[in-house]
Amino acid sequence: MNLENKIKSMRKLKGLSQKELCDGICSQGMLSQIENNKHIPNIQLITKLCNRLGISLDELNIQTVNDLDIKQDLKEKLASLFYQRKYEELYQLIKSHRLNTYFFTKTDQQLILFYEALYYGFVKEEHHKSYEMLEKSLSFTFHSKKQQLTYKEILIINNLAIMMNKLNMLQDANDYFELILSNVEENQKIENEEKLTIVFFNIANAYSKNGNYEKALEIAIKGIEWANKPNISTQIRLNYLYYEKAYNEQKLGIANYMESYKIAYYLSINANDDFLKKYIQSKIIVD
Repeated sequence: MNLENKIKSMRKLKGLSQKELCDGICSQGMLSQIENNKHIPNIQLITKLCNRLGISLDELNIQTVNDLDIKQDLKEKLASLFYQRKYEELYQLIKSHRLNTYFFTKTDQQLILFYEALYYGFVKEEHHKSYEMLEKSLSFTFHSKKQQLTYKEILIINNLAIMMNKLNMLQDANDYFELILSNVEENQKIENEEKLTIVFFNIANAYSKNGNYEKALEIAIKGIEWANKPNISTQIRLNYLYYEKAYNEQKLGIANYMESYKIAYYLSINANDDFLKKYIQSKIIVD
């Protein structure tokens, strides 16, 4: 890889725009030409760019595009542990020296703080600490007038509301749940996000735990409808959404709750989810 491509690779790795990197050093047009091998920079210019990137010339010479691949692999590993709710393994990876080598941008910090907060909230049960960390994580990108939330922001707000529930901040939690639900309906950025079924389940489960069975049932049904949208068609947490549907139907005395339990049971078999399958078996007799 030539020097110019290495500058571009390192800029992306650091999460810097062309404007941020070249500010006070050269024009953005010149930097673009450098990155596209249309201009050969002198040693003074290269040195200034390296200083802005926080690396030496020697370090630049050994950086390759593989760094971006490594970072992407680490992100995927973190996400996989998150979706499997393996928070202890997630925390261990967060604290590894290898991770710190690649994660240092503002959005990186937001993501890592979010994952770390989950460990303290769900494993250590330090709910207030988790709540404070989630608030800080959200503050990196969120402001009260923001029109459309990112998927990451929705996940952070969702878990922030869960911690609020645990701290008995019920109205604040409900306000955040409603913010998510209203945003999901209007937000084109996330209209194809299949993993939002996780958020629907979390919200339904929270309302159910607080005894608001009608609202919980409404949200569970919305989650099922989301999962079955033609452009999504996912089974991510679909078994849990049907379980929430069944549980709240049972609480409300709705006659077809057994059918919902059975759907949740068979979906759990398909998902190899022995935990939920056995739990449903402890509640009902499945033919």
